Amino acid sequence: MNALRNSILITSLGASFLLTHPNLIAKENPKYLPQGAVDGAAIIGPPPALDSNEFQAEMKTVLWLQRTRTPEQIAFAQTTLDVERFTPTIGSDLFATNARELMTILNIVVEEVRLDYDVLKAKFDVPRPFVRNKKVKPIMKARKVPSYPSGHAIRSIVWARLLSDVFPDKREALMQLAYQIGYGRVIAGLHYPADVIAGQKLGNAYADAILKNPVYQSKIASITTPRTSHQSPASNAPPESPETSPPAVPAP
Repeated sequence: MNALRNSILITSLGASFLLTHPNLIAKENPKYLPQGAVDGAAIIGPPPALDSNEFQAEMKTVLWLQRTRTPEQIAFAQTTLDVERFTPTIGSDLFATNARELMTILNIVVEEVRLDYDVLKAKFDVPRPFVRNKKVKPIMKARKVPSYPSGHAIRSIVWARLLSDVFPDKREALMQLAYQIGYGRVIAGLHYPADVIAGQKLGNAYADAILKNPVYQSKIASITTPRTSHQSPASNAPPESPETSPPAVPAP
């Protein structure tokens, strides 16, 4: 157990350095997400118009969840999102790989994904709930950057899909955690349900493109044992899950 904690700590320090040096990532590492592989705007479509009934229903959902959220939900939503959040779910199976190298690769992947979806956020430019409506009280500090799609929803799905590819026995638990992380952003008052649903769709699209990339496949194969070697993309298809439904709003 101490060895696992030490491995995770080392990985975390390395990941922090990489995420604060995006230029180094771009210059020193290959593209795991091929440029133009994902047409994000076509996949998620435009968000609800701010003056539409659909948008008003989204805001009503945010405010209802604010009134009903529990201390446990708040604590869950406040937990930092990074790849290490998924390691307890994997447990000792992590030792079947070069854990440090795996986490470094996954952080590089997500940095590439972030650069891609930031363009979409700027394109749609949807104000966050707490910016649009002062009645919304987020449970943590957040940047006043565009809301649609949810970056947390995207990143959690990408990490869970890629980890599921390496640790297929943990797939169900990893994906469940990823979906919960996404909806936690609505509970937190930081996103609308539409942001999360779009983010989950986009996260799955990014994962599909990465898993099909021979550069990524080769890199993962080089750091895993035969027992957990790279699975075919078809075996790690996006799950058809009821978790993709937004939280329901009770009738007034």
